[in-house]
Amino acid sequence: MIRIRKAKIEEVSAVRELAIEVYTDTFADQNTEANLQAFFNESYNIEKFKAEFHEPDSALYVALDDLKIIGFLRLRFNTEVEQQLGTNNVELHRLYIHRSYHGGSASRLLMDQALAYAMEKNVEWIWLGVWEKNFRAQKFYSKWGFERFGEHIFQMGDDPQTDWLMKRKL
Repeated sequence: MIRIRKAKIEEVSAVRELAIEVYTDTFADQNTEANLQAFFNESYNIEKFKAEFHEPDSALYVALDDLKIIGFLRLRFNTEVEQQLGTNNVELHRLYIHRSYHGGSASRLLMDQALAYAMEKNVEWIWLGVWEKNFRAQKFYSKWGFERFGEHIFQMGDDPQTDWLMKRKL
């Protein structure tokens, strides 16, 4: 049975390893190895993951199958979309599920947790960025009531890529 709970600091390394595995599974065939490594070195190093864990007004949840971490969710507050959505918003920064759990309950449970967190924080909007070529994720978020409202550049090594910004009113 899958369960969701707040992550512990000693789990950050396992979350990072899962992030790299899921990211590679999802994007390796559309990106160069050099760009993936540059991204991991800059954005997915252990120091950055530990700093994110301690970031004020952020939350990290893990999805567990028994004691094994099979997915995670990170939420944070930042100012990126204030011009479009105002100041009362939270970003669904990451929602990753191990490929062997795709289509199961883990993604639904993590999304339920994301929405519960946003409601607990009494925000008006929850939003996210998703790569324009990640059709599976776009379809998933659309099913949850997210709609496209803009885009931004996501730097993948030396390749500037376009992320769609998607929002959901609470």
